[in-house]
Amino acid sequence: MKTYLLVTAFIVIIASGCNNNAKNTQATAAEKDTIVSTLTDLSASTDIKKLLTQNWENKEDADDAALSGGGDGLEIPYRGFSFFEDASVVENPRDKIKFGKWTLDEANKMITIEYNKGGKSQFKIVAIGAKQMILMNPADQKKTEYKADAKIQQNPTDDPFHASNNQWRIKPVKSESDSAIKQRTEECVLFYSKFLADNANRGGNIISFVGFPTCFKWYRGGVSIKSAETLEGKWINCYYNKAQAMKAYALLDEIIGKKYKWNKEEANWVKQSADVVRQMYDTLRLL
Repeated sequence: MKTYLLVTAFIVIIASGCNNNAKNTQATAAEKDTIVSTLTDLSASTDIKKLLTQNWENKEDADDAALSGGGDGLEIPYRGFSFFEDASVVENPRDKIKFGKWTLDEANKMITIEYNKGGKSQFKIVAIGAKQMILMNPADQKKTEYKADAKIQQNPTDDPFHASNNQWRIKPVKSESDSAIKQRTEECVLFYSKFLADNANRGGNIISFVGFPTCFKWYRGGVSIKSAETLEGKWINCYYNKAQAMKAYALLDEIIGKKYKWNKEEANWVKQSADVVRQMYDTLRLL
């Protein structure tokens, strides 16, 4: 496991999870906080369409994930919807991800989703507020409760769950060139940079990685990559085959041990990690 240390106070925590061949590298200098608020607060809104354009988590699934500890690699249901003002929607951004377009019949409070790969779904809004929504599936009359935090990104593509930030998760139908593998891997790192930055903007210092395909291990003060022997099938399956996934892994292995700048005065590890992972992305692009 290759480990990059962000905060020296956490050396013991990280080292306990590393093998003897791990590459450890110290951060080189302090850097001012680059995470700035880019969120709009919807708490006072009463516009149904506006309220809908959030990241909605299935409440039961989110509660179960929280009880599980929020670690990566857990295979538990984590369903939801991310509706965006550009009419795009991502269904189950943490689980079996699907992309599409959405429309709202405000008179009947009916959401229609047309999926990019064909087919459609409809859901009736039974109730909606800034942080709570109940949807009903007209086919079986089943009602499901969802929760949100009443905050949205001013620019939809800054949201990590926007479709533009998740194309790397679509398994290619044919073998890819080395440059395409590299681009897919860059997009993977960029996703995690945006995910951390988004959570930092929302004031979070406890993050759930449940459901995501990843080869990373996250710590309060560090990030590492898993050993090749323990890579998750979910992450490998983002590539055409295991051989191509291992080419991507080699790229990450090359950058993980490099030196990066961090803000040692920042108490929130999420902000620190978001900035460093962005630096990793920039480094990867230059390889």
